[in-house]
Amino acid sequence: MISELRQTFPDLPEPILWKTELLFRGVRYSDELAEAVREGAAPNFWPYRKKDAAGIVQTIPVPYLFRLDSGEVARVRVDDQSTLEVRRPSSGSTFLLCHGDEALCSIDFVPAHAWQSQRLKDGGTLFSSGVEQLGDMLVVNVAPGCEYFHFKDEAGHSMRCAYCAYGRFDQRAQMFGQQSGRVEVDPAMLARLGEGLNIAVSSGEARHVYITGGSLLSPEDEARRFLPVVETVRRVVGDRVRVTCGSGAVRPADSIRYRDAGADSCCYNLEVWDPVTFRAVCPGKDHYVGRDVWIDALLGATEVFGKGNVGSAFVAGVELVPPGPGMSPAEMLQSVTEGTAFLLDHGVVPLYSPLWPVEGTMYGLSEGIPSELFLELQRLTFQMREARSFPVPSWLICRGCSYMLLEVDFDHAFHLAAA
Repeated sequence: MISELRQTFPDLPEPILWKTELLFRGVRYSDELAEAVREGAAPNFWPYRKKDAAGIVQTIPVPYLFRLDSGEVARVRVDDQSTLEVRRPSSGSTFLLCHGDEALCSIDFVPAHAWQSQRLKDGGTLFSSGVEQLGDMLVVNVAPGCEYFHFKDEAGHSMRCAYCAYGRFDQRAQMFGQQSGRVEVDPAMLARLGEGLNIAVSSGEARHVYITGGSLLSPEDEARRFLPVVETVRRVVGDRVRVTCGSGAVRPADSIRYRDAGADSCCYNLEVWDPVTFRAVCPGKDHYVGRDVWIDALLGATEVFGKGNVGSAFVAGVELVPPGPGMSPAEMLQSVTEGTAFLLDHGVVPLYSPLWPVEGTMYGLSEGIPSELFLELQRLTFQMREARSFPVPSWLICRGCSYMLLEVDFDHAFHLAAA
């Protein structure tokens, strides 16, 4: 596939093509991946599962994030059907990303962060405080369970987003004491968050904090839950790092409350621009909030935080396959560029991650967006940012944490500088 991408996109720098291949195809397992973890790479949440001749499954830790020698980072995805492989000439030497016999570039892996081995006063891990680190971004999530997973429409269909398997009320939600139907985060959990976050920020390894969580059933409830979390985060971090609130859509008055509580910016994820696709793919967001309300929330937030301080994430490819309307690639690109133009012209930064089906969603594992189409989408949206002198701001996503996105890599490669 590397050769095909080179032929299709001769104008794009090769590191962008290599990162795209890593995102879509991954690498086949090699012992070098396990070596990297033993040598200090941050371990992946999903270890490699290897079955021996007797049928016994062995789980082997592998790294979480690649880092190419040109600075791009990408999620480590192990797929033994991939033509890419990590090798090293000798023990202790530089790791190489290889395609067959061709060494594409040297790589390393984002190391485990110093603070991750520390413990809370009660002996708990920092993960149990709702804090994790992705590159140089600290992610705060003390309420991951999404209420849409517990509701169905009149025909019995789930109201959760079609591509999402993340928002179940599982063991992680239980660890944080989250209960379905309860809006407020327990004060004891907020105190625990403050303790863990202080340890993480004091290490000096993070540049920004992103606050997220599962969806609630109304903009008012979103504000009730997230406001005390924003207040807690700002109180702990002081002026050391940037703080972004990634709640669901809220009214402009509540964006003001977020700002006054200490948020520097916000990101309300609409997920898909096309109204028909939005209704089919995000039924909970459509029913309980509504597309027009969501867009109004984004536009209202730009009046509060200013142009370039409001973002919205999108899942590219849901337009192509059911339950979406089954658009052609050309129709999808037209819809995406329409939405991109509207949002950029109103001061909102759109970000596009690829539809990457996983088990437990409504999609088959082969129904993701083709890599060539995703690259074409990225090239088009970059050209729109470039025409408006509107780079993706580093508070939202930067090269150190953009492990599933390409926007900042395009901006960097073509010298569209972020603030």
